[in-house]
Amino acid sequence: MGKKFTVKARAHHGTDSLDLTIPTQVCKENKINEGDVFSLEIINEDKLTVLKYTRIFENK
Repeated sequence: MGKKFTVKARAHHGTDSLDLTIPTQVCKENKINEGDVFSLEIINEDKLTVLKYTRIFENK
């Protein structure tokens, strides 16, 4: 398993959706850019919810 970071869900102005902020260190180390596209898999195990994001498009 990789490094663990804490992120906070924040309201997305004008919608009912939420944003999760990717820490700067994670973006730099993994070359994550604005416009990259991710698929989301939701895994529910007992009382734990895992959000697994997979980059499917890299914006260079």
